[in-house]
Amino acid sequence: MSSALRAIYRRPFRTGWRSHVDFELSKEQRDIKGRAAAFVEEVCRPLEDTWGIDDYAVPHDVFMDVVRKFREYGFRGLAVPKDAGGQGLGTMAKCLVYEEIVKSPVMHGLLTTWSGFLDPHPALYVAPEWQKEAYLYPILKEDKFYHINISEPGAGSDAAGIETTAARDGDNYVINGLKRWAPPPNHPGITPKYLLCYAVTDPGRGYEGISLFLVDYPNPGVSVLKEYTTMAPGTYLGRSCDYQYKDCVVPAKNMLGAEGMGFRYMMDQLNRNRTVIGARLTGTARWAQDQAAKRARQRETFGKPLSERQAIQWMLAESEMDLEQSRLMVYKTAWMLDQGLDARKEAAMVKCFAPLAACRVIDRAIQIHGGLGVLQESRFGQLYFQSRIAQVAEGTTEVMKMTIAREVLRASMAG
Repeated sequence: MSSALRAIYRRPFRTGWRSHVDFELSKEQRDIKGRAAAFVEEVCRPLEDTWGIDDYAVPHDVFMDVVRKFREYGFRGLAVPKDAGGQGLGTMAKCLVYEEIVKSPVMHGLLTTWSGFLDPHPALYVAPEWQKEAYLYPILKEDKFYHINISEPGAGSDAAGIETTAARDGDNYVINGLKRWAPPPNHPGITPKYLLCYAVTDPGRGYEGISLFLVDYPNPGVSVLKEYTTMAPGTYLGRSCDYQYKDCVVPAKNMLGAEGMGFRYMMDQLNRNRTVIGARLTGTARWAQDQAAKRARQRETFGKPLSERQAIQWMLAESEMDLEQSRLMVYKTAWMLDQGLDARKEAAMVKCFAPLAACRVIDRAIQIHGGLGVLQESRFGQLYFQSRIAQVAEGTTEVMKMTIAREVLRASMAG
């Protein structure tokens, strides 16, 4: 087990490009995109008038019915390899689904802003069969969820600086520490089956001393210390909490993968998450752009529709350029990840550019709508703050620029 995971996470990245550029989606990708469009029309549209902007206020049975249909339409396990029980369609398929389903406001909130909603952690794909049975397959087949515990009060973008410890004690590990920026477990629809906790097992080895644990939940050694409300209420990003690990006993067999490989697993997952976040933000910004164009055609001022005003036309044009740049960056990065190429720089570029672009597009949409744009019912505020929070969550814009620059300088030295 350990040797298999080490081989996967320490293998050299492929380099080099094909000699041509092909923008055509495969038949499987077109099919999954079409299925996502059908999900929007058949499942989401009928709920839009009653769903509201706070997913936490949606009745549990209604919420879980959407979750169940999401699985029935074939959107769980998209990037999970077939031999691990998934569909093996890759990160590109996830991006296509995310970009499409946010065309309905029903999917603007809790479900699509949640990194753990679609797929389990990649390290589970090559885990022992008992771990798959307990922690992988329930996510794929039973509408179960998990929460990720990475960040801490003193370790956000500097994820290697986590201080939560996991001390070996016979056949167990004892975890102590405080984790921040995870969703509270009190929504009955997203109560986690387990927590993915990153903890230090060897303080003397730096980031190579971080390991990953599967922590069953509820757990007597884990409690919610404090809850927070952010600027995007009603979404996964809108509510958060501190998880306190106090003498939390976890069986040693619940370590996911090899000891000391946690940071590598973390970076692999974050690169994929950042790309999918870019797809989601591109999709929600596209929704805002479509609303703005519709409003510009319908709204008249001084005897003419807004769409005939150059100032409005330029807003729409600038937003379209932002959207196209963001979309192309997402698609390229997803393709690279699926090809096994090193996409650290590209994933950082997506995570840096897409949230900023989405904020610009949504801000212009608000301006075109005038007073209506600042109403809660317009949903622009919810989307704007989601995009703004995304400039901080899972790696700040500034840290992404550091990553990009580091890769540029490394390539310059090699060349």
